[in-house]
Amino acid sequence: MDFICFLYCISSTYTDQHNTKKLGLTIHPVHRMRVYNTGDAPGIDLEKRYDGLWQVNAKTKSELIYFEKQLHNHFYHRRQLRANGNYTEWFNVTFEEVSLFMDTQPYVIRRLSLKEITIIHTKSEKPAMKEEMKEYSEETTWISEQKTHVSLKHEFFQTFLPLKLPRRIQSELWDLWEAICEKDQPYSGIVQWATGTGKTIALLMMFLLSANACKKTQRVFRGLLIAPTNDIFDTIIDKINKLSKWGIVICEGHNARLSSLHIPLDKSIIVTATHASLTELGMWDKLPAMTHCHYDEVHRITGEEFFTLLQTKLVQWNTQYLTGTSATPKTSTVAQHNKIASLFGNPLRILHKCDVDEAILEGWIAQPRFGVHIMSNNMARRTIIHGYVDIIYKSILDKQSRGLWKGGKVIVYLPFRSEVRDAVAIAKEVMPEWHSYTAVGDTDAKDDTTFVSDPADGMPRILFACERYREGSDIEGLEMTIVLVGNTIGANILLQIAGRALRNDYSGKEGWCIIVRPSDDETTEDDVFDSIVLQIMEFIGNDTSTSPSKDKIKKMIENFFGPVAISSKIYRVEETIHRIQAMYARKAFERSDPKEKYEIIRALNRDMHLTSRDTYNAYAATHPKFIEDPKTYFKDTWISWYHFLHVDTSSFPQGKMEWIHRCKKMGITSWDDYKKYNSTQMPLNPGEMYEDYMNWDKEFGIEEEIVW
Repeated sequence: MDFICFLYCISSTYTDQHNTKKLGLTIHPVHRMRVYNTGDAPGIDLEKRYDGLWQVNAKTKSELIYFEKQLHNHFYHRRQLRANGNYTEWFNVTFEEVSLFMDTQPYVIRRLSLKEITIIHTKSEKPAMKEEMKEYSEETTWISEQKTHVSLKHEFFQTFLPLKLPRRIQSELWDLWEAICEKDQPYSGIVQWATGTGKTIALLMMFLLSANACKKTQRVFRGLLIAPTNDIFDTIIDKINKLSKWGIVICEGHNARLSSLHIPLDKSIIVTATHASLTELGMWDKLPAMTHCHYDEVHRITGEEFFTLLQTKLVQWNTQYLTGTSATPKTSTVAQHNKIASLFGNPLRILHKCDVDEAILEGWIAQPRFGVHIMSNNMARRTIIHGYVDIIYKSILDKQSRGLWKGGKVIVYLPFRSEVRDAVAIAKEVMPEWHSYTAVGDTDAKDDTTFVSDPADGMPRILFACERYREGSDIEGLEMTIVLVGNTIGANILLQIAGRALRNDYSGKEGWCIIVRPSDDETTEDDVFDSIVLQIMEFIGNDTSTSPSKDKIKKMIENFFGPVAISSKIYRVEETIHRIQAMYARKAFERSDPKEKYEIIRALNRDMHLTSRDTYNAYAATHPKFIEDPKTYFKDTWISWYHFLHVDTSSFPQGKMEWIHRCKKMGITSWDDYKKYNSTQMPLNPGEMYEDYMNWDKEFGIEEEIVW
């Protein structure tokens, strides 16, 4: 560090009467006090003093500004206003409040002692040296420039996150995108943030900064915001409209309004439009050339008509900025990924990234909790829907019983509209005391707009939906999502559905995602369980290509899993751990060569405590990787059954001849005697220890020919 930085708390006899303190930063505390004593309102004729000085670990001047902003933001609601409406650095706070906050901040190195502050006050009473005046003048100029430079950032976050500090990733993205805009060059990139971490804030800040860049060069800014569905816009449009504070006109073209939209050409604008409304050239031709196009939930770019028109218009318009937001841009289908890659590069250009595990660790999203229910084979679809509703009912009761129920809202997903109607009808029978809603219309349940606006007061409110509200929507008080899946659901869709309930509405919240899937004639229950667990692993950021340790699996189960049920049987934590270990063993086995497979099964046999060929065969139905004839299957690797079963043979005779000799020394002359003896120093089944063993009589007949 080539300079020493301080945050301060200043008061005077005048400000003491009004309980106000000045909170700010300095590199030259002595000279700053001189300046205050010669003319700093209020109370310019009264002596001022440092109540407190804290040395901070800023390594750059920009970082010092950031620390000051954190201090100011903490007491933002107690800031004094000037007559012209601008905020000052004087706050209605006590020194004890400031001290309590500062003493807990990680960027504070130490608080200066009363003796050190007294020395500073004494020095400030002496005339300033010429060099001191120059240094302080440079500091004052720099601080003024920096505060002007970051004022837009501060204003943005106070508008969209009032009385809160921005999250680290939000502040980082601002700085990254601001630097890109300052270069004034074409750019395309994706913000890959976990669901619930604030992707709406991300797209808003990018639009504001690109609009501000146009303003600096006296250009008219035009932005196009595309989302795959109207419900995404319905839940964020109030936030989008706040951009009008900076002179940006919001032209709402979603909900089928694009064709009749009036778009001013002389003002900065943002046009909202759904993917479906932009599948015809005529709609694109109504739009002026766009400076900045952004696709929210960019993994959903589909459809040849839309995609071809988008590519064409980006070239015709000479669009400067193309951006997207998504939690899962890389886990789309191959066709979707190829489309995204043609726009953003392959590998995709990621502007900023935040995974689920990072967001959980930082406390930005609620703790996910997955429940997995595998239904039995070959049930009628009506029976499956009835069982599904029963799982919904029991899952809500379970979360209530754990004391984890506050908001009360639930979204239930089904594949088809007809099944939504059936589920709503069954729900009215199974749980008539709770409120049902539907996002597909034409039932007697309340609609989805009522669901969104109804209070989150703890009353169970259940929305039944197909495609709607699977992604992009932000619903207050959502406690859980429940999804009935088939064979084709991908991790990206699972992530979007699970993420709906991860809004951090209250301290200690668990966002539950219950996954229900029937097995069928072509899949075993283990196959179904494996596919779902691998998707969950991908969701929480674990590498599914390697097998984690038992301790890691145990921690993962305790952190991320709720009830696991297979054919109505509820599995305990230890049983679930065993199933996931077995799953990874199967996956490892499939990727292994014969020698690796042999060692994998040996390890499984040891963990299952299998000590004989008979016990191995007895576990044929439940062994994770049972092979009917391992001796033939592993003919190039085979040593013996005991070796295959991973039996500890260190205390046994290592060869058949040595075994025969020990039997003779112990006085064992018959097979019946051997079985009764049952020594820990001898193999229980010699034929499974010695590959050349035939039977008792033959072995002891050969013994007569042996000369010792």
